[in-house]
Amino acid sequence: MTVRRARSVPSFILVATLVFSGIAAAAGGEADSPRYPERWVYCSANLQVDPSVKNVIALIERAKADGYTTMLLADYKLQVLHRVPDYYFSNVEKVKAAAAKAGIELVPSVFPIGYSNGLLAHDPNLAEGLPVVDQPYIVRQASARGGSQGEGRLEAILDASGSTRLRNGRLEQVQGDRFAGFTFQDDPGITTHADRTVVHGGRVACRIEPGVKAPNRESTNVRLMQRIVVRPMTAYRFSCWARTRDLARADDFRVLALGASQPGRQLTFQEGLIERTQDWKRIEVVFNSLDQKEVNLYAGIWGEGPGTLWLDDLELTELPLVNILRRAGCPLLIRSADGRTVYDEKNDFERVVDPKLGAVPWGGEYEFNHPGARLVVRRSSRLRPGDRILVSWYHPVITVGGQVMCCLSEPRVEEILRDQARRVEALFHPRSYFMSHDEIRVANWCKACQDRKMTPGALLADNVRLCTRIIASVNPRARVFVWSDMFDPHHNAVDSYYLVNGSLKGSWEGLSRPVVIANWNGGKARESLTFFDRRGHHQLIAGYYDVDDLSNFQSWDAAARDTRGVMGFMYTTWGNRYGLLEAYGKALESARRP
Repeated sequence: MTVRRARSVPSFILVATLVFSGIAAAAGGEADSPRYPERWVYCSANLQVDPSVKNVIALIERAKADGYTTMLLADYKLQVLHRVPDYYFSNVEKVKAAAAKAGIELVPSVFPIGYSNGLLAHDPNLAEGLPVVDQPYIVRQASARGGSQGEGRLEAILDASGSTRLRNGRLEQVQGDRFAGFTFQDDPGITTHADRTVVHGGRVACRIEPGVKAPNRESTNVRLMQRIVVRPMTAYRFSCWARTRDLARADDFRVLALGASQPGRQLTFQEGLIERTQDWKRIEVVFNSLDQKEVNLYAGIWGEGPGTLWLDDLELTELPLVNILRRAGCPLLIRSADGRTVYDEKNDFERVVDPKLGAVPWGGEYEFNHPGARLVVRRSSRLRPGDRILVSWYHPVITVGGQVMCCLSEPRVEEILRDQARRVEALFHPRSYFMSHDEIRVANWCKACQDRKMTPGALLADNVRLCTRIIASVNPRARVFVWSDMFDPHHNAVDSYYLVNGSLKGSWEGLSRPVVIANWNGGKARESLTFFDRRGHHQLIAGYYDVDDLSNFQSWDAAARDTRGVMGFMYTTWGNRYGLLEAYGKALESARRP
């Protein structure tokens, strides 16, 4: 693959310097001038829905009355403008008119690098792929699955004879309250019990009561765990059935795979899997074993609190070509068991495609609970019944909140980003753009990335340079903002971040000085503000984060006192909680420069 190298853009930097000179004057103004001349409000909306349009317009009017100047508009539909109905554009015009009347600047959110599901709606094969290496298959007569097309044909199916299974996954083998086969079980008979009344399958389930105090024990976690042998670089599904009643710590329920090597590498990152009270529900996570030969599988609650959780029918299965990615950077390799013969889709196999890849429940969303692609043998193939083959392929992985990350290296991603920028520019003609690089949890695994021989930090730096150039190409005078976390060595630009393959350090080198940092590192606010200030960036504090008082503003305000490049504050809510909008507006208005 041809590596696209960053080009200098002196015209953009010159114009941006002129644009940002106003910010510099405001940010470094005289004493007793407003500390936060720009006062933003974050708004996540779906402007395809009429009630949402009314809510946004009402929020614009309210924001103006509370002294705010700018609205960051995050709408998933801005990522798929090629397929929205005509009335969507009419709704946008209504919002634009309301903002213009109120004197509120609208800033569109673009470039979903991190939470990439909208980008992947264009092509689900563009997800970052984790490799499965040399998965064993065996050739046999085709099954009836798929209709008459496979009749009388051969297919290769996963040879699961060597796969490890969970011991006592159905929880039927029990002595007292202790379940056989598990490496450990928290507090048998106290917080974990063998329940023969409430079960999903069989005669016994595990009842977990995280609110019960266990004597002489410091940990508050209540779990079952089993260590299991796995094949490295293989995709697995770990599932269980769960039921809850008034479970206060429902958000802290985990079905978790953790590498057994020290220090153990976490392999799954999914949350919000159950409700406080629900009937039996199948919960599953998919993970890649990576370089691990043993994995610790957990199911349970992290933390104490009232309520009850039941677990039953735990299962581990190896995944055969489910959500297989097909693009140049995710090649499919099929070879003989001895490695001497390579088979191909021209002579030996029908085209290998998973029809449900990134399409359930809609484009850009992924689920793994379906059969996957078939390896149907062509009549002209060299393969015969009983032959054993090794298959290497790539799959996406789901992390927090259903998030799937796009590849940082495939050229098609750039095409989609350019298309989004052109469409958003035509729709809004905005004065400012906000790049959505945020919480990039998977990177640098596929061949497209590996062939570039760059660290994840360098890949990200190259991508943010590209995105900045794209904005300059459609609007040379536009201001450009970006979230701080992936470019902050005090936050997420670090080693061993989630499932990133390598270090994200150095990602900040891709940020030109005119890019404004929306800083949300409240945990290390002073260090983070100082880092970006020394690099010459102006900053917008992205605060609030759905707290119940002004404490978040107060802590940020104190941390920012020595940072002259802070140009404003954004009321940032993920839960659409605007109850403190007025109070924050008054605090921002009264904050003066020392």
